[in-house]
Amino acid sequence: MRSDGTRKRVDFFRCRCFASAWLIFVFLIIVARSSSAQSLKPMVFAVSTKDVSSSPVWIAGNLGYFKGEGIDARIVVMRSDLQVAGVISGDVDFAGSLSSVTKAAAVGIPVKIVVSFFNGGFFYLVTKPDITNIEGLKGKVVAISRYGSATDFDARATFRHFGLDPSRDVKIIPVGGGGNRLASLVSKRVDAAILTINEKLQAERAGMRTLVSTGQYNKQPVGGLGTSVQKIRSSRDGLVRALRAVYRTLVVMEKDRNAVKGFFEKELAINPEQFDDAYDAVMKVFLPNGEIDAKDLSEPYEDARKAATNPPPVSVNDLIDWSILREARSSVK
Repeated sequence: MRSDGTRKRVDFFRCRCFASAWLIFVFLIIVARSSSAQSLKPMVFAVSTKDVSSSPVWIAGNLGYFKGEGIDARIVVMRSDLQVAGVISGDVDFAGSLSSVTKAAAVGIPVKIVVSFFNGGFFYLVTKPDITNIEGLKGKVVAISRYGSATDFDARATFRHFGLDPSRDVKIIPVGGGGNRLASLVSKRVDAAILTINEKLQAERAGMRTLVSTGQYNKQPVGGLGTSVQKIRSSRDGLVRALRAVYRTLVVMEKDRNAVKGFFEKELAINPEQFDDAYDAVMKVFLPNGEIDAKDLSEPYEDARKAATNPPPVSVNDLIDWSILREARSSVK
C-alpha cells in the first residue's frame, strides 16, 4: 500500500499533469483559431453608411456567410466618391455606391456593377411640421447628400411628378450623409430632407412630418457592389465567393423576414412595431436575383455623360457584368 506521502505526491503529479494537459489543450484551440483567422482572405467592402441600402453586406457578415466562404469581410464606411478611387487603386475590393460606380463606368473608368440590391430608393421626403403637402415646398430648401446622388435623383423625380420644377421651384442643397440631413431638418436649417427609413423615424419622433416615399417615382440603382475590371480579371474566384455570400443573404432577406429583423431593429434603430412596414417598403424595390435592368441605370449614366468632355463610347450595358453573380448563384442550393 502507498503511504500518505506517496499518495499525496501521486495526486500532486496527477494534478500537475491535468493542468499541463489542459493548458496544452487551450493553447491548441487558440492556435487553431488563430490559424483559421489567418487563413481567411481579407476583403474590403466600402459602403456610404450603415443603412438599408447596404444591409445585405452587413447581414452577410452577421450571419457568418463571408466567413463560410473563407473571407474576412472588412466593411468600412467611406464617402461614395472615394469608393471608386479605392477600387481602382486596389485598396478597396468592392464599392457599395452604385450611383458612383455607374457614373464612373459611364465615362470610361474601368469599373463594373457586379450585384445590385434595389431598383429604387426607399428614401422619404420629410418636412418641417408646418408643411403639409409637396406644393408647400415651393421656394423652400431641401437637403440631399450630394448632387448626382441617389437622394438627388429621388428628390428631383418626386418634384417633377408633383408638377414642381426642381431647378427653379425649390432649392436643393447638398449637406452630406444621413446624419447631417437629419440634423439640418430637425434644427430647421432646411425645410425638408430626403431621409432613409431609420432617419425618417428619428425625424418623426422629433416632430417632423413625412410626406411621401420617393422611390416609387424613380427607378435607379440603390445599394449593391461594384469592382474594378482588373479585379474581375485577376481575382475571379474570390469575387465569386464574396457574391455567393451576398446572394445567400438576398435569399434569406426575401424568404425569412425574421432572420433580418434583428439587424433592422438593433443596427438601424427601427422599432419592433415599425419593422413590418419598413420591411414591406424595402421589398417593393428589392432585387432577389441581384440583377438590375440596364434601363434603370439610365439617369446616373446620362447625368455622367452630359457632365463629361468627350466621353469615350460606353453603352449602358457596358456598365454591368453579371457573369460572376450568375456563377455564384448557380452554386447556391
